[in-house]
Amino acid sequence: MSIELDNPQIEFSSILASSVHEMKNSLSMLINYLDSVIEHFEKDRDSDVKLLSQLQYNAKHVNNNLMQLLALYRLENSLYSLNIGYNSVAELVDELIIQNKTLMDYKGIALEIDIDNNMYWFFDKDLLAGSLNSIINNSFKYTKDLIRISAYETDAYLNFCIEDNGVGYPPHMLQDGRRKESSISFKTGNTGLGLYFSTMVARFHKNREREGYITLNNSSRYGGGCFCISLP
Repeated sequence: MSIELDNPQIEFSSILASSVHEMKNSLSMLINYLDSVIEHFEKDRDSDVKLLSQLQYNAKHVNNNLMQLLALYRLENSLYSLNIGYNSVAELVDELIIQNKTLMDYKGIALEIDIDNNMYWFFDKDLLAGSLNSIINNSFKYTKDLIRISAYETDAYLNFCIEDNGVGYPPHMLQDGRRKESSISFKTGNTGLGLYFSTMVARFHKNREREGYITLNNSSRYGGGCFCISLP
């Protein structure tokens, strides 16, 4: 199911408002966790590790949101120059794994990789890394204990897929392949920023008459959600 956008500017305004609200909540959580770490620092070392892990996760979440918002602003206002290069797919994924290894180890999340070490493709490495990192971080919240990252070529498209063994995407995100404002929730913190960002990243990758796209489904081989970004 591909994700498309009718009016990027209107959509971005809604995303921006909701994302600011979400980041405010994340910052409040960071402050609360920090207070707890200080209070329990000399009492329970295991508790400290858990709290510090949550601090790290929330700090990365806020940082990723801010980076995505800045990138979207630059993209939509023609202030960003795409840096398309011939990049190693395996090296990109290795870098993402290094960035997230500490938290995955702490949460006991197993990682399965299915990527050809000799695969190369043309893409903006920073933009694609931002998209994939956001989806991986989102998977931390919903997976039971497994995340699978794969990359393969079909019909002259490079497909990056991230799967997990969680409960899958909610129905409203899969109804018709088009995100609507109703999918943004201030109560749950579901801004959809990561998916919107990934959609824009995909669309900015073009080859002649073809452009990139993302797909969402609950057909993961492990029963959870499956996100794919496909680049021509």
